[in-house]
Amino acid sequence: MKSLRSDIKNNLRHESKKNSNLKLINSTIKSISKRGINDTTMSNVSQGAGLSQGLINFHFKSKESLLIETLKFISNEYLESFQKSLKKAGSDPRKRIMSIIDNDFKRNICNSNKIAVWYIFLSEIKFKPVYLQICKERDDYYSSTVTSIFEDLNKKEKNKNISAEKLCTSLLALTMGLWLDQLVDSDNFKRMDGKNICKNFVKSNFPKQFRKY
Repeated sequence: MKSLRSDIKNNLRHESKKNSNLKLINSTIKSISKRGINDTTMSNVSQGAGLSQGLINFHFKSKESLLIETLKFISNEYLESFQKSLKKAGSDPRKRIMSIIDNDFKRNICNSNKIAVWYIFLSEIKFKPVYLQICKERDDYYSSTVTSIFEDLNKKEKNKNISAEKLCTSLLALTMGLWLDQLVDSDNFKRMDGKNICKNFVKSNFPKQFRKY
Protein backbone atom coordinates (compact mmCIF):
# COMPACT_ATOMS: atom_id res chain seq x y z
CA MET A 1 0.00 0.00 0.00
CA LYS A 2 2.85 2.37 0.90
CA SER A 3 4.53 1.53 -2.42
CA LEU A 4 1.32 2.33 -4.32
CA ARG A 5 0.99 5.71 -2.60
CA SER A 6 4.62 6.43 -3.43
CA ASP A 7 4.05 5.57 -7.11
CA ILE A 8 1.00 7.85 -7.25
CA LYS A 9 2.95 10.74 -5.71
CA ASN A 10 5.82 10.22 -8.16
CA ASN A 11 3.40 10.17 -11.10
CA LEU A 12 1.72 13.36 -9.89
CA ARG A 13 5.11 15.07 -9.51
CA HIS A 14 6.10 13.96 -12.99
CA GLU A 15 2.84 15.30 -14.50
CA SER A 16 3.18 18.55 -12.58
CA LYS A 17 6.76 19.03 -13.84
CA LYS A 18 5.68 18.19 -17.38
CA ASN A 19 2.84 20.73 -17.27
CA SER A 20 5.11 23.41 -15.79
CA ASN A 21 7.75 22.77 -18.48
CA LEU A 22 5.11 23.06 -21.21
CA LYS A 23 3.82 26.36 -19.79
CA LEU A 24 7.36 27.75 -19.62
CA ILE A 25 8.22 26.61 -23.15
CA ASN A 26 5.01 28.09 -24.59
CA SER A 27 5.75 31.34 -22.75
CA THR A 28 9.30 31.31 -24.17
CA ILE A 29 7.95 30.84 -27.71
CA LYS A 30 5.69 33.88 -27.29
CA SER A 31 8.44 35.95 -25.70
CA ILE A 32 10.98 35.17 -28.45
CA SER A 33 8.38 36.04 -31.09
CA LYS A 34 7.59 39.34 -29.35
CA ARG A 35 11.01 40.40 -28.02
CA GLY A 36 13.63 38.31 -29.81
CA ILE A 37 16.22 36.11 -28.10
CA ASN A 38 18.38 38.82 -26.53
CA ASP A 39 15.50 40.61 -24.80
CA THR A 40 13.79 37.44 -23.61
CA THR A 41 14.51 37.02 -19.90
CA MET A 42 13.76 34.33 -17.33
CA SER A 43 11.60 36.92 -15.57
CA ASN A 44 9.25 37.71 -18.45
CA VAL A 45 9.03 34.00 -19.34
CA SER A 46 7.98 33.09 -15.78
CA GLN A 47 5.47 35.96 -15.74
CA GLY A 48 4.03 34.89 -19.08
CA ALA A 49 3.65 31.33 -17.80
CA GLY A 50 2.09 32.49 -14.52
CA LEU A 51 4.81 30.69 -12.55
CA SER A 52 7.38 31.87 -10.03
CA GLN A 53 10.93 32.84 -10.94
CA GLY A 54 12.15 30.18 -8.52
CA LEU A 55 10.26 27.48 -10.41
CA ILE A 56 11.75 28.40 -13.78
CA ASN A 57 15.23 28.36 -12.20
CA PHE A 58 14.46 24.91 -10.80
CA HIS A 59 13.39 23.49 -14.17
CA PHE A 60 15.97 25.29 -16.32
CA LYS A 61 19.36 26.20 -14.90
CA SER A 62 19.99 29.00 -17.40
CA LYS A 63 18.34 31.05 -20.12
CA GLU A 64 20.39 29.21 -22.76
CA SER A 65 19.13 25.87 -21.44
CA LEU A 66 15.54 27.14 -21.69
CA LEU A 67 16.08 28.39 -25.25
CA ILE A 68 17.59 25.09 -26.36
CA GLU A 69 14.73 23.09 -24.84
CA THR A 70 12.25 25.39 -26.58
CA LEU A 71 13.86 24.75 -29.97
CA LYS A 72 13.92 21.00 -29.26
CA PHE A 73 10.22 21.11 -28.38
CA ILE A 74 9.25 22.81 -31.66
CA SER A 75 11.51 20.53 -33.70
CA ASN A 76 10.15 17.35 -32.08
CA GLU A 77 6.57 18.58 -32.41
CA TYR A 78 7.08 19.09 -36.15
CA LEU A 79 8.77 15.71 -36.61
CA GLU A 80 6.03 13.81 -34.74
CA SER A 81 3.31 15.55 -36.73
CA PHE A 82 5.19 14.92 -40.00
CA GLN A 83 5.54 11.20 -39.26
CA LYS A 84 1.90 10.82 -38.22
CA SER A 85 0.77 12.47 -41.45
CA LEU A 86 2.91 10.12 -43.54
CA LYS A 87 1.68 7.06 -41.68
CA LYS A 88 -1.93 8.07 -42.22
CA ALA A 89 -1.30 8.73 -45.93
CA GLY A 90 -0.01 5.20 -46.58
CA SER A 91 2.17 4.26 -49.55
CA ASP A 92 0.56 6.29 -52.37
CA PRO A 93 3.11 9.03 -53.25
CA ARG A 94 0.31 11.43 -54.23
CA LYS A 95 -1.32 11.13 -50.82
CA ARG A 96 2.05 11.32 -49.10
CA ILE A 97 3.13 14.61 -50.69
CA MET A 98 -0.29 16.14 -50.09
CA SER A 99 -0.20 15.03 -46.46
CA ILE A 100 3.18 16.74 -46.01
CA ILE A 101 1.78 19.99 -47.39
CA ASP A 102 -1.33 19.69 -45.20
CA ASN A 103 0.92 19.17 -42.19
CA ASP A 104 3.09 22.20 -43.02
CA PHE A 105 0.01 24.44 -42.88
CA LYS A 106 -1.67 23.01 -39.79
CA ARG A 107 -2.60 25.62 -37.19
CA ASN A 108 -0.12 24.31 -34.59
CA ILE A 109 2.72 24.10 -37.15
CA CYS A 110 2.12 27.16 -39.35
CA ASN A 111 1.92 29.40 -36.30
CA SER A 112 3.43 32.89 -36.35
CA ASN A 113 4.98 32.57 -32.88
CA LYS A 114 6.67 29.26 -33.67
CA ILE A 115 7.76 30.33 -37.14
CA ALA A 116 9.36 33.40 -35.57
CA VAL A 117 11.41 31.11 -33.35
CA TRP A 118 12.62 29.11 -36.39
CA TYR A 119 13.76 32.23 -38.23
CA ILE A 120 15.30 33.89 -35.18
CA PHE A 121 17.41 30.84 -34.34
CA LEU A 122 18.53 30.63 -37.97
CA SER A 123 19.41 34.32 -38.13
CA GLU A 124 21.25 34.56 -34.79
CA ILE A 125 24.89 33.69 -35.48
CA LYS A 126 25.39 32.61 -31.87
CA PHE A 127 22.55 30.07 -32.02
CA LYS A 128 22.94 28.79 -35.59
CA PRO A 129 25.26 25.94 -34.47
CA VAL A 130 22.64 24.99 -31.86
CA TYR A 131 19.96 24.98 -34.55
CA LEU A 132 22.07 22.75 -36.79
CA GLN A 133 22.85 20.38 -33.92
CA ILE A 134 19.18 20.00 -32.96
CA CYS A 135 17.46 20.25 -36.34
CA LYS A 136 19.87 18.97 -39.01
CA GLU A 137 18.83 15.32 -38.67
CA ARG A 138 15.17 16.29 -38.88
CA ASP A 139 15.78 18.58 -41.88
CA ASP A 140 17.74 15.83 -43.65
CA TYR A 141 14.90 13.38 -42.97
CA TYR A 142 12.38 15.82 -44.44
CA SER A 143 14.50 16.34 -47.58
CA SER A 144 15.20 12.64 -48.15
CA THR A 145 11.51 11.75 -47.65
CA VAL A 146 10.20 14.45 -49.99
CA THR A 147 12.89 13.70 -52.59
CA SER A 148 11.97 10.01 -52.50
CA ILE A 149 8.29 10.85 -53.04
CA PHE A 150 9.13 13.09 -55.99
CA GLU A 151 11.28 10.31 -57.46
CA ASP A 152 8.26 7.98 -57.37
CA LEU A 153 6.05 10.63 -58.94
CA ASN A 154 8.64 11.36 -61.63
CA LYS A 155 8.80 7.68 -62.61
CA LYS A 156 5.03 7.39 -62.95
CA GLU A 157 4.76 10.70 -64.78
CA LYS A 158 7.78 9.84 -66.96
CA ASN A 159 8.93 13.34 -66.15
CA LYS A 160 12.58 14.07 -66.99
CA ASN A 161 12.32 17.86 -67.07
CA ILE A 162 13.24 18.44 -63.44
CA SER A 163 15.01 16.29 -60.86
CA ALA A 164 13.41 15.11 -57.63
CA GLU A 165 16.09 17.00 -55.67
CA LYS A 166 15.22 20.29 -57.36
CA LEU A 167 11.50 19.70 -56.84
CA CYS A 168 12.17 19.12 -53.14
CA THR A 169 14.25 22.30 -52.90
CA SER A 170 11.55 24.27 -54.71
CA LEU A 171 8.74 23.01 -52.47
CA LEU A 172 10.74 23.72 -49.32
CA ALA A 173 11.60 27.23 -50.53
CA LEU A 174 7.97 27.86 -51.41
CA THR A 175 6.77 26.64 -48.00
CA MET A 176 9.32 28.67 -46.06
CA GLY A 177 8.56 31.75 -48.15
CA LEU A 178 4.87 31.41 -47.33
CA TRP A 179 5.69 30.92 -43.66
CA LEU A 180 7.68 34.16 -43.84
CA ASP A 181 4.64 35.88 -45.39
CA GLN A 182 2.72 35.00 -42.25
CA LEU A 183 5.30 36.81 -40.13
CA VAL A 184 5.38 39.85 -42.42
CA ASP A 185 1.62 40.18 -42.95
CA SER A 186 -0.16 37.96 -40.44
CA ASP A 187 -3.46 39.86 -40.74
CA ASN A 188 -3.87 38.97 -44.41
CA PHE A 189 -2.14 35.59 -44.44
CA LYS A 190 -4.42 32.56 -44.82
CA ARG A 191 -3.11 29.04 -44.20
CA MET A 192 -5.53 27.59 -46.74
CA ASP A 193 -4.18 29.87 -49.47
CA GLY A 194 -0.62 28.86 -48.62
CA LYS A 195 -1.56 25.21 -48.70
CA ASN A 196 -3.25 25.55 -52.09
CA ILE A 197 -0.27 27.38 -53.57
CA CYS A 198 2.02 24.48 -52.60
CA LYS A 199 -0.45 21.86 -53.82
CA ASN A 200 -0.82 23.66 -57.15
CA PHE A 201 2.97 23.63 -57.51
CA VAL A 202 2.94 19.83 -57.19
CA LYS A 203 -0.06 19.42 -59.49
CA SER A 204 1.51 21.58 -62.20
CA ASN A 205 4.57 19.30 -62.28
CA PHE A 206 2.53 16.08 -62.26
CA PRO A 207 -0.69 16.86 -64.18
CA LYS A 208 -1.37 13.25 -65.23
CA GLN A 209 -1.38 11.94 -61.67
CA PHE A 210 -3.28 14.77 -60.03
CA ARG A 211 -6.29 15.11 -62.34
CA LYS A 212 -8.62 14.03 -59.55
CA TYR A 213 -7.00 16.20 -56.85
